[in-house]
Amino acid sequence: MLRLASGETVPVRVLVEHLSGRGNALLAFIVILPFLQPIPLPGLSTPFGIAIVLLGVAMALGRPLWLPKRWLDHELRSALVIRIGGGGQRLIRKVERFIKPRGLWFHRHRWAHSIAGIVIAVSGAELALPLPIVFTNTLPALTIATTAVGLIEEDAVLAIIGQALFLVGLAVFGGILVLPFLGLHLIF
Repeated sequence: MLRLASGETVPVRVLVEHLSGRGNALLAFIVILPFLQPIPLPGLSTPFGIAIVLLGVAMALGRPLWLPKRWLDHELRSALVIRIGGGGQRLIRKVERFIKPRGLWFHRHRWAHSIAGIVIAVSGAELALPLPIVFTNTLPALTIATTAVGLIEEDAVLAIIGQALFLVGLAVFGGILVLPFLGLHLIF
């Protein structure tokens, strides 16, 4: 991204094209950041969850990141792109001690992106549920974050951790949905 910011401005379209197939995962990660804390964000989780469902479905179908033409044609100042890219580089250097390309064979198959897209879409649907219960935003958000970062960094270990969190989330949300039918109620 820093190389792309050589002129006065850089079009968003060029940055999106540079992301190739990882744009949806990056956008899902950015959108999910406010939900990586234990307290539900009423009124925000539903629209953001729906947006993440759409991103996940696009990933599962192998579609590239879609943004409105007006956004794609928007020009960003190169200085801003360089500042954000530089900050991102510093963060990535720190995190790459733990997150690094592992199990590249896992990410080279088409089904890996499809599975990640399904995990992100279903977790986005869990996030969209208007549940005023502590940690009901955190678990799907953590699942989305680990799956997205695993996909972006091509880290199979992190992607598998995301899928394990996904299974835990299915059990928790399944339990929340089944409890009332069993005559049990959650105490708020």
